[in-house]
Parts: sequence; structure tokens; C-alpha cells
Amino acid sequence: MAEQTPADGPRRRAVVGLPAWRAWHLYISPQALRTAWPWLVIRARLLPGDLRRLRGATLAQRFMEQQNENAAHQAQANGAQPSDAGERKRARVQRFLLVRHGQSTFNVEGRLPSQLPNVPLTDEGRRQAHQAAVALAGLNLSAIVSSPLERARATAEIIARGWGLPVREEPRLMDTEMGRWAGRKISEVSKDDPLWLAFVEKPTEPPEGIEGFEQVRQRVVAAIEDLRADPTAGDDVVVVAHADVIKLIIAHYTGVPLDGARFIVVGNASISALAFTEGHQPALMAVNWTMAPHWLVAPAPPAAAAEASPESDKLAQRDGHPTTEEPETGAPSGVIM
Repeated sequence: MAEQTPADGPRRRAVVGLPAWRAWHLYISPQALRTAWPWLVIRARLLPGDLRRLRGATLAQRFMEQQNENAAHQAQANGAQPSDAGERKRARVQRFLLVRHGQSTFNVEGRLPSQLPNVPLTDEGRRQAHQAAVALAGLNLSAIVSSPLERARATAEIIARGWGLPVREEPRLMDTEMGRWAGRKISEVSKDDPLWLAFVEKPTEPPEGIEGFEQVRQRVVAAIEDLRADPTAGDDVVVVAHADVIKLIIAHYTGVPLDGARFIVVGNASISALAFTEGHQPALMAVNWTMAPHWLVAPAPPAAAAEASPESDKLAQRDGHPTTEEPETGAPSGVIM
């Protein structure tokens, strides 16, 4: 340990006697001050109101604000001009957060639910819905709109609890009407009805009594357009619906051919997002995102394409264990609705 020199005593007493706002100068080198100077300048330029706003904003809110700015900048980079040449104003950005319902009992059983009533969520489906609610918790949700079918309505109610928002029902967001196939196992339909396999390959050409992709697209897009024009819907709208419905909304606004929409994967309780910047083309922000670690795992081959066997009625497995998501079944959507 170094010995204290006689000069140290008076200097220390002098430092102790100085006010705190002056004493710190004795312990910061000129190099440290030069390094910190840019930060000090930025800090001084921020108004107290700006600092309070930054401290109060959540990470998700900051992310969405950045998305708004990026969307507006991208629109200008693509040649868009402001509506008033003499005044530049920020374009309105409206987000639609498309949430598929959680796992249902028919998902587990490998059945086509169609528009049948009383198809509830499983315990796993309710857990998935809570996860989706947590994922959306940082956003400033303005409206929650749901298909009236039980599995979608229950998912929407779980999401709405934390916001105190009412769940609006929109019948046009209901699942694809499957007619005579409703309630049947896809493994059975695949073996008994050759029209099913044809429908899987060409969902825009349905047999009599079955709703095709074009019919579904027309009604679900009309529902979205009405919400876009509804001033009470706000700028952050959650839409809770079904796999086919969400796929066809995404396909319509991103230019994907309807026959190709079935290849878009939309898992249970996954979140997809579209951003509509006023006066410009919509932007796809997310597809099939969930908090589950397996959200990027490729779906299993459709049962309709596999050889018929007693094993086809079993639940899908991964590494010898049943999966927590619904089995892949070969429905036109690529998964059970």
C-alpha cells in the first residue's frame, strides 16, 4: 500500500469541503470529458417532456413508432408525394394484427370444424391464447374483432381482458363452409371422397355445397375494408379468426394467387400483421409469429398425400411425442381451420 504523502491530507480536506457539483471535476480527466461531450450535448437538447415520454414508453410502443416512421419513409422512397405539396405531414398507419384462434378440440381430433358451433378451445388452446395476449400487451390496441365461432370468440375474450375492450363479432370472418365434410376426420374424407383431394389441390374450384377460396376472400376482405373505413376501429385492430381467413387476407393484400394461399402457414394463436399507410400499398410486417420456440418448424406432410394406414388417425408426433400444435391434415389451408 502506498504511503500517504503530507500533501495528500490538505488536498483531501479541500475536496471534502467543496460542493458536490464542483468536486467531481477533480476526478474526471480531460479525455473523459471529451468522450462524454457529445452525449451531454444531446442530453441538453432534449426537453423535459421528451425525456418523460421516452421513460414512459414501452419497448413495443417504441418499436411500433419506428415501424410507422419506416413505413412513411419507404413510401416516400417509392416516389409517393405528400397530399399537400406545401406541407409535409406524417401519413396515418393503421395496423391489423391477425390472430388465429388457439388449439381446439377438432384440431386435436383431426376433424374439419367448418362453421359448426360448440367447438371449444382445449386447455392448450387457452394457454396459447394467453401467450398471444402477453405478446400484444405492449401495444395500444384500439379494437378487437372476432369471428363469432366459439373457438375464435374465446381466444378474443382472453386477449381483450387486459384492455377492457369489448369483443366485436363479425360474421364475415367465419371459417370456410365445408358442407357435407363438416365434422368429419380428414383422414376419412381423404379415403372416401376423391373430390376432397381435388379440392385440396384447387381450392378455388370447390364442389357443390362447399365454399371456395374466392368466396371466402370476398367476404373477409370486405370485412377488413369496412374496419379500415370505420373511425371507431382506431389504428391497432386485432382480428381473431381462422387459418383460411387469415391466409386469404394476407394473400389479397400481398398479391399472392389464391391457389397459392394454402401454402401460407398460420399456426394456432399465431400473430400476423399488416400495416396500411395512408395512400400507399399495404406492408406485411409478420406472418405466423408465436412465442413458442417451434414456430419456424416446417409443417409435417399432409395426411392426404400419405398412404392410407391405421397410423393416419393418430396425432402428429415429433421425436416420438405428440405435438402441442394441431396435426397437419391436408386441408386446403394446409392445416385444420
